[in-house]
Amino acid sequence: MSLTEKKDTLLHIVQHADDKLTGLLIALANEYNTFNTKYSDEEIESFYKERDSLLADNKSSYTPAQFHDLIRNKK
Repeated sequence: MSLTEKKDTLLHIVQHADDKLTGLLIALANEYNTFNTKYSDEEIESFYKERDSLLADNKSSYTPAQFHDLIRNKK
């Protein structure tokens, strides 16, 4: 089943869901989308250093959103 088919099936389920199922789907979605990542002081400091380094490069054509992605996705 493709992702599109899965979404269509899920949409059909949601459209016909009763109150209990709707509540369960919302709880599941909230649980799936919630994360409690805790960063150490060293990690936070490295984020700031990376941000400052990227922002200091005046030759860059990155948008602020791209900067955020670079910082967040740094391996």
